[in-house]
Parts: sequence; structure tokens; C-alpha cells
Amino acid sequence: MNTERRSLYADPAVYDILHTPGTAAEIDALERIERTGKGRRALRPDRLWLEPACGTGRYLRLAAGRGRRVAGYDRSEAMLDYARRRLPARAQLYAAGFADGPEAARRAGLRPGTVDFAFNPVNSLRHLESDAEILAHLGTMAALLRPGALYVVGISLTDYAWLEPEEDVWTGARGRCRVTQVVNYLPPEPGTRRARRERVISHLTVSRPRGEEHFDDAYDLRTYDAAQWRRLVRRSDLDHAGSFDARGRPRGDRTLPYQLEALRRPGTAP
Repeated sequence: MNTERRSLYADPAVYDILHTPGTAAEIDALERIERTGKGRRALRPDRLWLEPACGTGRYLRLAAGRGRRVAGYDRSEAMLDYARRRLPARAQLYAAGFADGPEAARRAGLRPGTVDFAFNPVNSLRHLESDAEILAHLGTMAALLRPGALYVVGISLTDYAWLEPEEDVWTGARGRCRVTQVVNYLPPEPGTRRARRERVISHLTVSRPRGEEHFDDAYDLRTYDAAQWRRLVRRSDLDHAGSFDARGRPRGDRTLPYQLEALRRPGTAP
């Protein structure tokens, strides 16, 4: 078996096939959280949704299909090209990374204070390597959101008292192409330089009629426990507005492997 070293992000079609299953349920969860917002705009179907690191636009496609106006940005031009071919012409897509400020949005025609709802699921924010980078990003989001609007972040928080390797298997199929990803998560190592780093090791199998391809990738995600996350949000330009499970229900006292954190721009929704 020949295996190449290649990021899943390198092939938009493969990425989309793997991650699209379950997107409708994820949008349902975001809509439930959106309805917790206050003000006259809370349930208008033409609200503007923004997704940083939008990738192939799988969330935006479905949100647009439900009547939302959508905007997104990503550092990969290949991902944006894939998304543009599948989104309405009025969708605002532009090239930018997490570290880019609101000026990138202005150049793309997205004015500060016009976004009604923003979201960033599946631990994407943890690719940022420091608190300073995340705080800068949250400052950008605060500038783009309307007063009172929500930014929902999907995050897995770490329990440093329970550090064990974990494994996930993801599958997706479209037409005659099937994609399987086996992901291993190696926990941080307290007392070392990797005390705040979770190692993610991925093996991807892509099966097509012409044969099978195998790809490996590895990267780090920054870790946060509940207290570290709360301190970070308190230092940001956004307020904590609630914690929810993956279905958009209030988390309460439950400890979850993954949760949706609602952050709110200070101010009163119109």
C-alpha cells in the first residue's frame, strides 16, 4: 500500500464528501441557538450568516437553501473556488485567515456591524496557536457582528486529569467515491513543551473505481480546559452567552466531549 503525506484540506471534493454527512443536523443546532437571541431580527429568514474558515461551504450551502444570506472566508483559494461554484451568486466569499482583521472583510464588501449570526464549528478555532491569536480573531468577529449578535464556536475542552488517547472514524460517500478517515488524538503532555498541544494523526482512504489512495497527515490543536476557556473569553471583546450540546440544547451541568459555545457582541440587538 502506497501512502502519501497530504492534508485533507488539499482536495476540496474529498473534504466535502467526508464532512457533508450530518450537516443538516448541525445547521438545526445552530438555528436552535440562534433562536435564543433577542430582538426583532432574531427569526428573520434573510439574516446574514458568516462562517470563518468556511472550507467548501457545506454549512453555507444549506443555510442559503433555508433562506439565509451567507458570507464566508477561508485561507484556501481552492476551497473558495469549490464553494463559489455551489453557492448563490450573492454569497460573499473572500480569501482571509483567522489572523486577518476586519479590513479583509471591508475589501470584500462586508461592512463592520452587519453580521447577524456567525459560527465556527468542529474545533477549527483550536488551530490558532496562542491566546493572543484567538483574542485577535474574536476582536475581528466583534467588529463584524451587529450589537447583540452571536458567534457560536464548536470546541472540545480538555480535562487535564484524564488524558488518554482517543480515536474517531469518519466516512462519507458520493457517487462512486467513498472516503474514510481514521483519526487518532494524542493528549497533551503536562510539564513539557507540549502541555497545551493535542496531536492529531489522520489516515485517509479514498476509494474510486480506478482504485484506492491512502494519505497521512498530522497536526496540533491547542488545548483549553473549562477554566482556561472561561478566562480567555473574559479577556475578549465578546461576552459568554451560553453553552450548548451538539444538538443546540443548553449544556447545563453536563460534561461533554464537544460543545457549542455562544459568544455575544455587547450591546442591544435591534
